[in-house]
Amino acid sequence: MSFLDVLLALSVRIFWSMWISIGFALLFNTPRRALWITGLLGGVGWGIKFVLLGTIMPEQIVITSFLGACAVGLLAVYFAHRVHTPPIVFTIPAVINMIPGKYGYEFMMKIIQIVTVETPQEETLDLLYQTFKLGLQTGFITMCLAFGVITPMLLFNTYSVKGKDLNDFIKRRLSRRKTKAELEGIIEENEPV
Repeated sequence: MSFLDVLLALSVRIFWSMWISIGFALLFNTPRRALWITGLLGGVGWGIKFVLLGTIMPEQIVITSFLGACAVGLLAVYFAHRVHTPPIVFTIPAVINMIPGKYGYEFMMKIIQIVTVETPQEETLDLLYQTFKLGLQTGFITMCLAFGVITPMLLFNTYSVKGKDLNDFIKRRLSRRKTKAELEGIIEENEPV
């Protein structure tokens, strides 16, 4: 496949993930002013997960899902200040397209196979291993999506965007670090030798 074919396939998948996010946002009664942000966040999150999974971190779907959800959460904090809407309003519909439906389906099918098994013990142990693996993978991906969305909100310590400006927040954080470094320098200068 050429680079243009890969780019076209990626852009088509991002396009549809944006529409999936917008569809779930409509289902959850997201305000109209935030629909385009939900679509953008859904496309960005899924795109980051897909690109990382295909290039840098193959076979690491849990970590790539976490990083995609972190990107969604981080951008949601920024856009929440711009649209005056709580970040959770557009983060949840944006990460729904990253939910591990395939792994959840395969996990349930393996559970049904275990219940109806009529095979020797060796095949049953292999089936139990595969079922356990799929169950853990599904659970960890789902947990990473939740933690990825909430991590930027916890780091920026913002539960509400009312009366807050992201630019002022960044300036205050940088000035705190600068004053802390200056104080450490003054203390080191005044210590007796």
